[in-house]
Amino acid sequence: MRKPFCVFLALLVCLAAAACAEEAKAPETLLELVNCVAEDSMDLAVMSADDLYDMVGVAPEDYDDFAYLSDYGALSGRELIVVRAVDEEAADRVVEILSHYLELRMRETRNYLPDAYKALSMAEVRREELLAVLSIAAPNPEEATLLLQEE
Repeated sequence: MRKPFCVFLALLVCLAAAACAEEAKAPETLLELVNCVAEDSMDLAVMSADDLYDMVGVAPEDYDDFAYLSDYGALSGRELIVVRAVDEEAADRVVEILSHYLELRMRETRNYLPDAYKALSMAEVRREELLAVLSIAAPNPEEATLLLQEE
């Protein structure tokens, strides 16, 4: 009597464990989303809200959430900026600021860092509803598309 009960209990525990393993927790923040999508996210420095404002120009009142990652050495040109704006007008401002930032980075690197300049010249700011993405030198060329779809 004990043996069938133990087998039944073991089977029940296995089924419960399998059900828990199948439930993938959806990312709650843009940084979590980026860590799921960007292949090299662990190799990049996570930048702060102050960095987003000081270096890029995106004001805190224009967004609800963001993820800003950059290459530690900054020589490769690799950056990933994802911003969820508070409304349509803010999203327009964020896209304009990110576009201006991209142009500025291209001017800075044109004569000094040809590899970074090439990566920057292939980048573009993408937007879907309130989400804006600037992905520079991504290992996966579809990174921005994946981020916009996942949101």
